[in-house]
Amino acid sequence: MAAHPLIRRAGRRVGRLAGAVVLALTGALAAAGPAHADFGTDYHDPLTAMKPLTRPDTRSCTVEVMHDQPFRNGYGSPPDTPYTATATPPAACAGPWSAVVLDLHGQVAGRQFDRLFTVRVGGVQVLLSSTPEPSKDGIEWSLERDVTRYAPLFAAGQQPFEFDLANVTDDTYTGVFRISASLTFYTTSARWPAARTADRLLTTGAFGLTQAAPSAGRELTFPPNLERLTAEVYARGGGACEEFAYASAPDDFARANSGTGVCGKGPFRELRLSIDGRVAGAVWPYPVIYTGGWDPLLWRPTPGIFAFDLPAYRLDLTPYVGLLVDGRPHTVAVAVNAAEAQSNDLWSGQVNLFADVDHGAARTTGQLTEYRVAPEAAIATALADHGGGSGDWTVTAGRHDLARGWVQTSHGRVTTEVRDDLAFDSAQQFRDSGNDLTVHNRSDLTRTTATWGSGPRRTTTVHEGQPLDVGYRYAKDAAGNTDQRTTMDLGYHREATTATGARVTDRTTVDHTLRPTAHRHDGDTTVRTGGSVEDYRTTGPEGPYHRTITTADGWPVGR
Repeated sequence: MAAHPLIRRAGRRVGRLAGAVVLALTGALAAAGPAHADFGTDYHDPLTAMKPLTRPDTRSCTVEVMHDQPFRNGYGSPPDTPYTATATPPAACAGPWSAVVLDLHGQVAGRQFDRLFTVRVGGVQVLLSSTPEPSKDGIEWSLERDVTRYAPLFAAGQQPFEFDLANVTDDTYTGVFRISASLTFYTTSARWPAARTADRLLTTGAFGLTQAAPSAGRELTFPPNLERLTAEVYARGGGACEEFAYASAPDDFARANSGTGVCGKGPFRELRLSIDGRVAGAVWPYPVIYTGGWDPLLWRPTPGIFAFDLPAYRLDLTPYVGLLVDGRPHTVAVAVNAAEAQSNDLWSGQVNLFADVDHGAARTTGQLTEYRVAPEAAIATALADHGGGSGDWTVTAGRHDLARGWVQTSHGRVTTEVRDDLAFDSAQQFRDSGNDLTVHNRSDLTRTTATWGSGPRRTTTVHEGQPLDVGYRYAKDAAGNTDQRTTMDLGYHREATTATGARVTDRTTVDHTLRPTAHRHDGDTTVRTGGSVEDYRTTGPEGPYHRTITTADGWPVGR
């Protein structure tokens, strides 16, 4: 009997986290591996239908901070990660800037897992990403990241640059990642004015959440003239179970069917951000699937949605500003609703805080006037255990939160109201100890922020839809022939509108879908085949954009 695909990857990837417990790797890496003889010795370099960044046409200066740096062994003595350097904004393109862009270029050949990596500038995380799995002949890939919102770091002068990629190489896993990184600073013009950014950035530093330590926090002191505050949360699940949390079973089923190796805690995960112990916002992570997930053939050459640029989840904390301007330290913490007990399972990431200050006042005052935020999401589970390693379950979760507060500024009293209406639904069928598996997950997230009191009422609404469908079948006949088929349907849909009074002044949409399939057969014949159709559409002030990419057996057949 084949191992469940989620278990087969047990221990295959762990993240380095400053101060975290060193995780055992030997055995686990030997027990799992990338696909063999997938599409011969080569496949196309990774490519995506996503819209490239729109870059200013102004004069620019590029600073290389890392050149062809090899990452071989992140657990050696000493490890070769993190790579550290200094990022210095060029005098020839002094700020303020219309944009700042981080460009990465990587190459790898041989056999290797996908590896997660982080980039930090001045201790602030600016990117969470993963690498593609290579072909024997080798691949190259590029990634561009808009880091304009971190411009206050660069405006302060040179900053430490840290690139952390924990790879492992040996006689079997031979792929060495060689990566270059540069920062491009774009000057301003009448068409491209200076970007509006926060005045100050704060961070909690890296966190790691496990069942033994499901929360982490840090004391921060905020500017006394704070006016607006926004958080972004980088987060990812790691280990044998949390990487695939979206396909986990309820605890009752996992306990009753422990021989299947299925993970428990159910498919819903929530990371809660709190201020001085009060929940101030919740993140429901997107089910990112990396290029080794389920079957590597699914992602060659098109990576899963967000696999190369994991989301930084945004939360508006402005209603709480009145509680933070007393000059005292306040604890900002993050906690996960459920984490697996395995020693190598964790949620890790970092929280960054963007502070806007009142330039017309030395101090502001304020008050939180309404607070209806649930301490945790409402979760309901319905389970039917059919015995013999088979079962069905549905899990739903919901949040309907509201926080309202005012800040007295030099330009009047400004009130901010934040509403979150979040819904999650998962329906799963688990048969034959996981060799026949179907997952249907949906997340619908609506976040609305309204401000008034200094000018007309302004309302911003962001709706996100996150569908995920998985079909997995594995069979072995009496002659020893094996057959494995995997289908996926991933999506990310976003609509953001801004209204001034009753008039909509801005609207942007993103519709991103990806449908990969893979088939493996061994025994009487050998089959290695896969393909995908990716469709990406956007609308907004820059106009519409649409691209579709179809691939077959590692190569594009339509663009």
